[in-house]
Amino acid sequence: MVAYFVILLVFYRDQDPHWRWLVAWAISVALLMKLCVKTRGASVPFVRNQLTLECRAAIRACAEAYEASHARRAEKLFAVGVALRRLERAVMRAHRRSGAVAFLSPRRREAKVHAGQVVAKLREAEAALDHSPHAEALSEIAGLAATIAERHVDGHIGALLPKPLLEGKKPVRDREVLRVAAAVVLIAGGFVGLGFLGLPDMATVAAGTAWAVLILMAFFGSNWARYLPVFELFKPGP
Repeated sequence: MVAYFVILLVFYRDQDPHWRWLVAWAISVALLMKLCVKTRGASVPFVRNQLTLECRAAIRACAEAYEASHARRAEKLFAVGVALRRLERAVMRAHRRSGAVAFLSPRRREAKVHAGQVVAKLREAEAALDHSPHAEALSEIAGLAATIAERHVDGHIGALLPKPLLEGKKPVRDREVLRVAAAVVLIAGGFVGLGFLGLPDMATVAAGTAWAVLILMAFFGSNWARYLPVFELFKPGP
């Protein structure tokens, strides 16, 4: 919201008085904060159980790929990959969403390392789809997802998979937050730069849209459409 009003001020910097925009920004921030406080109680249970839901989706994707005909196998295997990417993100965020690990607690670092090892194991199992029978690889992926879900429900954030399965696994680092932050900065910089070029509104919107899409594609590849809400923050108008 802060970034949105900064962009508006850039595009309408020649229109007076500016204090109206500042008042609108202050009121909007206050309303947003109040809304977040009011809805937090209803959203917390859903957020904390997001990992279990993603495990369920991954198991279902594996089952559908296992039962798929030869003509639809490639499509269903692709869906398994998509489900696993979502599961990986949920695993990396599980310790933050659990509400049981303080921000500055030393447990947080251990939980992050464990989550990275779990993701590494999931990727190893997924890689088996390319050199092992699909039935075996899909069964292993589904079994891992079921174990993660069961242990997460029991509150074992630091033991989502048994230690023997994770021995020698190099933890995968969570870089999504950094990529999102970099994308936001670059998109904002692009819009601000376009604002100083003095282009017509339609040309500015078109160029800004193209710039935002290219940035999202560069940072997130084929999953760029999932991050379109980031681009929505920088639209110059309704």
